[in-house]
Amino acid sequence: MCNKSTDKGAVCSIGGPGTGMTVGRCGEGLTCDNTTRVCVRMKTKCHDAQDDYDAREARSQTGFIEVRPECDDKGKFLSYVCVPSQTCFCQSEDGERIFGEVANTGSVSMPCGCSRMFHKIQKTISNSVPYPVVTLRCTSDGNFNPVQCFDRKCHCVDKITGIKTGTEVIDLDEKAITDLPCYEADLDLFRPRNVSQRPFQYTTPCYESVNERRQLIDQSKKDGYNVDYFSSFTSINCLPDGTFGRTLINSNGTKVCINERNARIGNFEARINTPEYDDMDCKCAIASSLMSSSELPRCCSNGNFRPIQCRRGSCYCVDSDGRQEGMQTADISSLPCYTANWRNC
Repeated sequence: MCNKSTDKGAVCSIGGPGTGMTVGRCGEGLTCDNTTRVCVRMKTKCHDAQDDYDAREARSQTGFIEVRPECDDKGKFLSYVCVPSQTCFCQSEDGERIFGEVANTGSVSMPCGCSRMFHKIQKTISNSVPYPVVTLRCTSDGNFNPVQCFDRKCHCVDKITGIKTGTEVIDLDEKAITDLPCYEADLDLFRPRNVSQRPFQYTTPCYESVNERRQLIDQSKKDGYNVDYFSSFTSINCLPDGTFGRTLINSNGTKVCINERNARIGNFEARINTPEYDDMDCKCAIASSLMSSSELPRCCSNGNFRPIQCRRGSCYCVDSDGRQEGMQTADISSLPCYTANWRNC
């Protein structure tokens, strides 16, 4: 017999040996209090964030493009968050921004299953592992790439769940990746000119760099050299889509913003040995490149979000993801993020 979920304040039971008959199971976002045995709201980071928003809203202290945090049925942060008229991006259960971003079209749903699983795996892997672990391959929206490969064996998976679909497995030593029914050329970011020509591959420059470095270290070890594994891989960190990242260092040492196909985004750049170089994340440049709106966010010269954004006569502070922090005002100098040189960063 199934127990119907009960609402906040209803009598419940924790269950377990000797606790008597189960009288109720708490509904979504609720838990059974150990002392009172009634359903109460879970104490989580997401619920705390909601409470903070609600309290400020009651005092009319929320920004006009601030968004109330959304929590799942376990009180964790929803898989994604949207910035109004801008973009939506994936987040972890704890509300940490992770890989995966799309334009905010007003009707967005981002499961972010691949990105979340990748994030959990990376947090679980011990720092003592000598090599970077190449696990899942995700698409730019945080979903699973329909083609997943391990040791040159590739198969199809569901884009949302990552569960294997079909029975066909391709061995890249024998067949081309295009023989898989789920292969999509648009998702093959670094597709060779002749994908059907041997040797068959389904890889990226970042994955290749990891493999080359690993082979070099293994050979050096066989030759009797003492190799420092960890310093050898500090410069290689593949994103879930298999790319190096969204910044690139040019031959002159200048850092620029790039997209997933290594194409430069705008004229954003930063020179070495400057704070702009060290802090460069290109989040504003990337968001702007995804948007179709004529009302784009203001970016710093290095592609980061300008700390002060203005819209329709009012200005406000934003975090590094472009999300409004605090109230908007027409008096820019009163903003906590204001600096004399706020227009130029």
